[in-house]
Amino acid sequence: MAYQFFHIETYSEQPKPVKGSKDQFNSAAQVEGEAARDPLYSEHVDSPLPPKQLAGTLSIADFRAKRAQLLANITETVTAKNGTTYTRALRKDAATLYTEIHSHPLASEEVMADPDAHAHSIVDWGTRVLDDFKARMPKGIDYTSVLHLDEGHVHIHILAMNTADTKLDANKLHAGKMAAAVHRDQNVSDAIESLPKPDLAKRPNKPKKSRPSKNRVTQKKNDASHAAAVNAWETECAEIDIANDKLITAWQAENKLHLKEGRQKRGRPSVQTAYIAAMKKLQDDYYEAVGKPCGLLRIGPRLARKSTKEYAAEKKQAKRLAAEAARLEEQRKTLVAKESELAVLADDLASVGAALAEQETTHKADVEAAKNALKLERASFQQARVAVEKVHKSRAKELVEKENELLRREAELTEAVEAMSEIFEAVEAGEAEIVNNKLFMSRWPDIVSRMQGADRDQVSSPIRKLINGFTRLVLRLSKRMQGSDAPDLQDDRPGLGG
Repeated sequence: MAYQFFHIETYSEQPKPVKGSKDQFNSAAQVEGEAARDPLYSEHVDSPLPPKQLAGTLSIADFRAKRAQLLANITETVTAKNGTTYTRALRKDAATLYTEIHSHPLASEEVMADPDAHAHSIVDWGTRVLDDFKARMPKGIDYTSVLHLDEGHVHIHILAMNTADTKLDANKLHAGKMAAAVHRDQNVSDAIESLPKPDLAKRPNKPKKSRPSKNRVTQKKNDASHAAAVNAWETECAEIDIANDKLITAWQAENKLHLKEGRQKRGRPSVQTAYIAAMKKLQDDYYEAVGKPCGLLRIGPRLARKSTKEYAAEKKQAKRLAAEAARLEEQRKTLVAKESELAVLADDLASVGAALAEQETTHKADVEAAKNALKLERASFQQARVAVEKVHKSRAKELVEKENELLRREAELTEAVEAMSEIFEAVEAGEAEIVNNKLFMSRWPDIVSRMQGADRDQVSSPIRKLINGFTRLVLRLSKRMQGSDAPDLQDDRPGLGG
């Protein structure tokens, strides 16, 4: 393994020189074209290949079209020196494109020779790169990302624009430039003024040509004189420029020393220090998010002043740490998967518990309803039993009353039979008299006495009818025996018949 490579920059529509190069210039259009592998901007690549668009981002074509449309619609209001204002298009030197380049130690040839063997490490690295980028960026941006496999090492280009900003200010996405801007805002009153610039000598005016002459000889002399004057003017200007350059160089050296002494006296970090600190922190955070998990070193051998053996040993250690990190990551994923399974199982158990609780509640309700129904049935049964007992008691009472009535009637009937027997015997023995179609006896049987007295209603009607009928029969028989012409005598005694 090797060290991480992560570079950020902003670009404007106006080309700007590349640091360390005299004849190379970069612009937003050039950077977009290079990422898209446009032929005009891919001459530095021997065999350009189409870029691989990374998933989850805008296509590079859509990104370029959207950015061009937004730029065409942006205007800004400018105040002139005389105080008047006017509207114009956005300045060409305004930074409107933010870019990041992420390089992987694997050579493109290795990956192209055996894609399957390196697919996992490249995908893992690319995923971490994009996740870290999205975590660092503010909301309201648009971006595209492409993978290149046609240069020395596998690398990713990320192009972004600050869509939420009215001027697409890309500097607000740059960690170092933002830190510098914050530092300037917080230390406006402590700004160190530069030394006044030296008064520079002015160039003389360029000699003018004399009016054309109709005389060729005169004209030739005039041209020669003008050419000599121009040569003298150029020599004088060159001498002035050299003198001015010396003055500026001396001023720059003196001013640099002046600013340095002023910063030391002030005792606060400079804008450059704030910029460098922010960029170092960016690289440190990137190492924790991307470099370390992928087995990349934070610092290369030249910066760390390491020998080849030390660097090789550190790369080996980084590779071992990356393998260990990968193993731990797999364990973490396994644990997460198990936690997910346990969570699902817990949800299932909770569902079963809820179902059992619901069933228990339903069962309790059913049992309670059954108890209530049983109570109602018991109450109904009790009422029915009480009613039946009442009916039985009433029926028993009626039966007893009927039985008593029957016994009474039986006794009454027996008594009536005995009474009729006594009456018949009395008639037969001549102890009874028949007067005025009525039968009289000296002593009546008890039942007859009751019939004749106040207790007449105590003798049942059938018995009364029976005794009266028997008496009438005895009277008819007696008449037949005594004759039909027997006299009717008045007698007020109680008797039977008639």
